[in-house]
Amino acid sequence: MTYKKHDRKVYKYYIINPFSRLILEGFEFKEDAEERQKDISRQDLTVYTRAYLKRMKVDPSINKNWGSDKSLGKVKNYPVQKEVVLYGDFRKDIQIPEIKVRYNKGKVFDKINNSNSTAEFLKRVYGRSIDLQEHFVLLLFDNSLNVMGYYKHTVGTPVSTLADIPMLLGIALKAMARSIIVSHNHPSGNPKPSQADIDLTKQINKAAKTVNISFLDHIIITKNNGYTSLADQGLMSLSGLGNVKPNKIEDELRQEVFQQLKKAAENPKLTPEISALIKDRSGYEWMERRVIQMMINDGITVSACIPQIESEL
Repeated sequence: MTYKKHDRKVYKYYIINPFSRLILEGFEFKEDAEERQKDISRQDLTVYTRAYLKRMKVDPSINKNWGSDKSLGKVKNYPVQKEVVLYGDFRKDIQIPEIKVRYNKGKVFDKINNSNSTAEFLKRVYGRSIDLQEHFVLLLFDNSLNVMGYYKHTVGTPVSTLADIPMLLGIALKAMARSIIVSHNHPSGNPKPSQADIDLTKQINKAAKTVNISFLDHIIITKNNGYTSLADQGLMSLSGLGNVKPNKIEDELRQEVFQQLKKAAENPKLTPEISALIKDRSGYEWMERRVIQMMINDGITVSACIPQIESEL
């Protein structure tokens, strides 16, 4: 059997005609496949995952008719939308892609509820270089103070590092975080905050309030001489981990997600991929975040999210 060159690559997403079972194109990312589907403008085409094709008993690696549909037209490398520039100068040859935050499914974080447990968690984030170079780290929390993830912002010299406040808050907003903690280490072993550390904390606190993000703490870590929590020291009126109450609306939303996922688990024949995924804690937490993300971004109900996610898995 003769294979085409692009058949050899194992893509994650495919554009397929479900009636003729003709695979037209393969893509690594779902967003690219959906954009290509919009460009083609044909109602008979659908984006499926490789796992879903396997259940349909369609093997992309040996599909003889891959890409044989002549009506597809030329593939676009990256669709660029026209921009309206209100002022200033610009170059038409510069294309700015969208910045996206990706979650690593299966990552499980410890529950932290005070500055001491936060400091222990951060020591593992810094690793062996904690006494070599200064690092600046951002911790992201949901409204129930569960750790959503961390972002290693910058790595500096043995005596200093930089922090860009717009970038820090941009990451927090993109990840839909409700609270943040920032931290940096002192390789010198002295956990006392400098005046520059205090000034930076004031600036972050002021900026976070403008976008309704709770700035909980700024923690300075050392390898052997403990840590300093600016919230525990009573500086800048930081709220700290112990003073934030979970949001009632979010609790009700999580309860609704739990009930719908419970129904999905009770009917594994309808949602086999989701039923298998939510059997462990990390899979359930990833599924919960995915459902809430779709509800916020797409404006659909929990019950409508579940079959759509099942088709993606």
